[in-house]
Amino acid sequence: MASMPGFRLKQEVLAPAMHGCAFRVRKGERFQIIDVQGQQVGDLVAFKADDPTEYFSPKHTVTQNWSIALKPGFVLASNRRNNLMRIAEDTVGYHDIIVPCCDPETYITRYGIYDHRSCLVNLKEGLTSIGLGDWEVHGEHAWNVFMKTRIEPDGKVVYLESTHGPGSFITLEALEDLVCALSACPQDQTPINGPACTELLVRVWEPE
Repeated sequence: MASMPGFRLKQEVLAPAMHGCAFRVRKGERFQIIDVQGQQVGDLVAFKADDPTEYFSPKHTVTQNWSIALKPGFVLASNRRNNLMRIAEDTVGYHDIIVPCCDPETYITRYGIYDHRSCLVNLKEGLTSIGLGDWEVHGEHAWNVFMKTRIEPDGKVVYLESTHGPGSFITLEALEDLVCALSACPQDQTPINGPACTELLVRVWEPE
């Protein structure tokens, strides 16, 4: 989306393939996560800008909405049950809120691969790029945007190949001043990112 009625483009930030980025968004602004090439998963974390000890919490978000399937109009809540964001638009329709983001240990313990890039490292590098490298990031606090999973009757979580196309996006409205970090997921050992890991674009919009 190159335009948004009632808003003007404030900033564009790119998370290169298998890397991360970070950005700030003020209350009342909106930001879009855009999958440029399609089938790419993004891991998102968010903090209150004036207090990094309050951050987006997947578990609190589930109980705030009584659902693991987040839809437009649903909120994303903090670890203190304050609403940080609201979903304004979503052209994909599936996102995972159960699985923690991948970390270096994921690739070591599951695949025997050392020195593989991970979402946790990407998120930390993203925060470092805006001078907040000392902020603490936990993988279980990430939301897996555009990640397609299925829960089997026995409770098993199955990773599926994402099917959304190029230009797919989700738009989030900031309900507080936030600092966000986004990883273009580097997981290439499962089909979640399709045939290749690719970039994600963030657009921040401010009210006119």
